[in-house]
Amino acid sequence: MNDEADIRQLLAGGRPREAFEVIMTRYQDRVFHLALSMTRNEATARDQTQEAFLRLWRALPAYNGRAAVSTWLYTISRNVCLSEIKRAARRQAQSLDAPESTATLETLAAPDTGEPTAGTAMDADTILRQLPEKYQQVLRLYYLEQKSYEETAALLGQPLGTVKTNLFRARKALAASAARQPVPPRRQSL
Repeated sequence: MNDEADIRQLLAGGRPREAFEVIMTRYQDRVFHLALSMTRNEATARDQTQEAFLRLWRALPAYNGRAAVSTWLYTISRNVCLSEIKRAARRQAQSLDAPESTATLETLAAPDTGEPTAGTAMDADTILRQLPEKYQQVLRLYYLEQKSYEETAALLGQPLGTVKTNLFRARKALAASAARQPVPPRRQSL
C-alpha cells in the first residue's frame, strides 16, 4: 500500500476528507517531533502541529502534486514553527520580580529538566537537546524521519552541501558528547 499514491488518488477523486485522514494518521507523530525539535516545548509543539494540519486542510484543495505530500506538509510545519518562534521572540519578557509574576510562579510545578536520572539510559530527545538547533533538525529529519539528503535540504530550505556538512558536524558533536558522558550500563535482570 503506497500512501502517497492513495492520497493523490483520493484527492483526484474529490475526496479530500479521506485524504486528510490518511495524511493525519501517517504524519501526525512526525510533524509533532519536527515541531518539538524546533520549539523545544511540548505544549507549543502540540499547538504548532495542530496549526500545521489546519493549514494543510485549508490548502489541500489547491494541492497540485508537484511535491510529495510529506515534503509539502513538512514545509508547512516548518513555516508554522518558524512563525511561532519569531512571534515568541517579539513578545516582551516580564520580570520575575514583578508582583503579578509571584502568584503565577507559586502555582507552577517544577519544570522537567530532561536530564536522565542515574542508572537510566538517555533517550534520543535528551541526546539531541544537547546539540545546537541546526544539528537537531538535520539529525531528526535524516535519521529519525528517514528523509534523504535532498528531502532534508528541501525541508530545511538549505543547500545540499550545507545539510551534508551539518550532518557530519552533528555526528562529530554526538561522538564528543558520548565520550564525555557515557551512557550508564543497564542492570541485568535475573
